[in-house]
Amino acid sequence: MVEYIDITNEKGEPLGYSLPRNEVHSLGLWHRVVHVWIVDSDGMVLIQKRTESKDSHPSTWDKSCAGHIEAGMDSKETAVKELSEELGLLHSPNDFEFLFSAPNIAMLKDGQFIDKEVGDVYLITFTHPFDLSKLILQVEEVADAKLVHYTELYKMMKSPVQYNFVPVYDSSQYSEFEKSPYYKLIEILSQRYPQPHQQPQQ
Repeated sequence: MVEYIDITNEKGEPLGYSLPRNEVHSLGLWHRVVHVWIVDSDGMVLIQKRTESKDSHPSTWDKSCAGHIEAGMDSKETAVKELSEELGLLHSPNDFEFLFSAPNIAMLKDGQFIDKEVGDVYLITFTHPFDLSKLILQVEEVADAKLVHYTELYKMMKSPVQYNFVPVYDSSQYSEFEKSPYYKLIEILSQRYPQPHQQPQQ
C-alpha cells in the first residue's frame, strides 16, 4: 500500500496536499516526522539498529523509534503507532512528553534522496530500569536494540561515523553539533539525570 504524506513548509505547517512517500523524498519536499526517545530510571536510553533494507541510513544505530506522519494523522497518534509497530510497546498518548520540534535536511544517494523533515521529539520516561526482553522488534524495520547511558549516547551522536549512528547535523543549519536537536536532547537528559559520569561539555 502506498504511504501518503502531508506536505508542509519549513515550519511544519501543512500546505493542503499530500504525495506518496517516495515522491516526497525524490522532490525534496518538507514533511513531518516523529522521533521518540525512551529513557529509564538510570539514565539509560534505548536505541535501535535500522535494518540493512532501509532506504536511508541502513544498518545504522538510531533513536528509540521514529516514523513519518501519514496524511490525515497527527503527531502523537503517529508516535503511539510507530512505537507499537517497531518495538511492540503499547503506551498511552499521555506517556509521550513533547520536548520540541526541529527541522533537518539530509542529502543522500548523491542527491536522489532529499529528506527535508520537521521532527516532533517525544520522550517516554520509565521509573524503573528498562527490560529489553519486553521488546518485540519489527523485523522489516529494526535489526537490533540496546541500552546506552545518555553520556555514551552523546559520544555516538557527536561522532556518528565512528559509532555508526544516524547523523543529524550534516546540513547547513546544524553545521555544529551544539546547534543540533541531538545536543538539545542531551542537555535535557543531563539536567534530569545528574550522574557521577562526565557531563557533555561545549
